[in-house]
Amino acid sequence: MLNALRRRFIVLAIALMTLTLTAAFAAVNIGVRIAISQKTDDLIELLYQSGGSFSIFNHADSVFGKDNERRGFIHSETPYETRYYAAYVDDNNEIYKADYSHISLMNLDTINEQIKTIAESGKQHGYIDRYRYGCFDIESGRMIIGIDCSKDLVTANTLMTITFVTIISCIVIVFVLLMIFSGRVMKPFEENREKQRRFITDAGHELKTPIAIIQSNTEVMEMIEGESKWLTNIRQQTERMSKLVKGLIELSKMDEQTLSEKEKQRLILSEIVANSAESFRVVAENKGIKLSADIEPGVAVMGDLEDIVRAAGILIDNAVKYTDDRRRIDISLKTKGKKAVFSVSNTCSGLKREEIDRFFDRFYRSDASRSSQKAGYGIGLSMAQMIIKNHKGRLYVSYSQDEVITFTMELAVCA
Repeated sequence: MLNALRRRFIVLAIALMTLTLTAAFAAVNIGVRIAISQKTDDLIELLYQSGGSFSIFNHADSVFGKDNERRGFIHSETPYETRYYAAYVDDNNEIYKADYSHISLMNLDTINEQIKTIAESGKQHGYIDRYRYGCFDIESGRMIIGIDCSKDLVTANTLMTITFVTIISCIVIVFVLLMIFSGRVMKPFEENREKQRRFITDAGHELKTPIAIIQSNTEVMEMIEGESKWLTNIRQQTERMSKLVKGLIELSKMDEQTLSEKEKQRLILSEIVANSAESFRVVAENKGIKLSADIEPGVAVMGDLEDIVRAAGILIDNAVKYTDDRRRIDISLKTKGKKAVFSVSNTCSGLKREEIDRFFDRFYRSDASRSSQKAGYGIGLSMAQMIIKNHKGRLYVSYSQDEVITFTMELAVCA
């Protein structure tokens, strides 16, 4: 159980860290690209206002003065650093004037096709290839300005690669550190759990002696004085206490128990379930409960015979105890793929859906079961879950709209 808790802690920590770093990665890289677009749009607007060229500005003018220099990207060197083109298209999207002198023109047809695509798109701003463009309406058509953003985009892509590699490295490093040091974090819990287990075991053994003495004295008194309601009550309560102590000791021993492959044997689960169903059939019929069993023959699993018999018995016994006035229990065993699926369903009204997930907690009993004064201590289902976990299986519960509760056990089938 502690190992499972440790794994959940590591998975949760890595998941939260991954989520946080991914959000930071997205914020940084999206922010950088937005900043590139805003800077380029400012330059495009400046070129539009200047008629498609920086040459009309005096470098001492306020356009390149201190106010704009404080912005960090428009300064006296901007005209020499900016690679751009300006083109004019008519209403038919045909180019009638263009200035390509500020770019390294590799292929005139490619640039013209790019401008035509921009004109036909009808968008005012956007990216095409490595260019950021702006499209403005003028008297004789439209003016299209494109600025080469290759440098900025390369920088942004490099930043994205660096941050991605950094995030992956951080996740791997933190995962390794958690694997190494999580044992120290869990050590106090492990020590407390061991102390609790030892206390329950020791207390259970200490309680067995006085309970046995009370039982034997009660039997002697019944032999001498005859049966009475007081002695009968004493005997019944000591029997209940004896069962509780026995269950606590078994649960404590089972808590950290692991089942090795050598201890497993091939079991015919169909026979185990059928025998368990038959052993409870008389009890069920005496309570007026209709018990039906649909068992697929020949279903085999690997496991410990005593534990599997106990788990099956716990589930059926639980159904017999808590079936409501509709008095119906359905037992099913089927193979589903490579799994043996054993389920026990019983009618059970009055359950709160928020209680369902707590049924496997130790000593937990629902309000409905408490109010009905059913016998039980809330350790049977917890014990069954431990047995199935030790067999690398799964035990879960569901509650349908028509108030039928179903406990389902899944184990790997074997040939």
